[in-house]
Amino acid sequence: MNTALKLLAPFSLALSLLAQTPAAPPAPTEAPTPLQARAFRHAGFLAKKLNLTEEQKAALKTIAQKHRDELKAKHQGLKEARQAYQAVMADPNAKETDIQNAHRLLSQRALDTALAARSLRSEMRAVLTPDQQVQADKLREEFKARHQERMMHLRKGLGLGLAG
Repeated sequence: MNTALKLLAPFSLALSLLAQTPAAPPAPTEAPTPLQARAFRHAGFLAKKLNLTEEQKAALKTIAQKHRDELKAKHQGLKEARQAYQAVMADPNAKETDIQNAHRLLSQRALDTALAARSLRSEMRAVLTPDQQVQADKLREEFKARHQERMMHLRKGLGLGLAG
């Protein structure tokens, strides 16, 4: 699994619990991005699967909105750190200390993003009943299994073998 996918996997898992209630669609003049459209569909699916009450939906939406700007900023910082790391790695004149510093920054941003997503997921999980938590865990495991299978097929299709 490449580095980008490894870094996004915890964030994606957090979003699976995060997106249990449909977010408000964008204003009619602005079309949703493919990621937003997918999140809206996923949120509706999870809300049905977990049989959320209206109160739970409202609470989860409030929690998601509270963390949205923080997660967006952390994700942007991670993206910028990844680009900086890739640039320094592509530079044949880069010093080892430059590479180490870029890697350190990338690692720290990835950790910051993962911790913020974990905090969000923890807050959201507290809104769920014990039965809903079990069901959410089961759905997350199913998602991970499907994701791993897709990645295996992708690697095989690219001739990268099954290791990784």
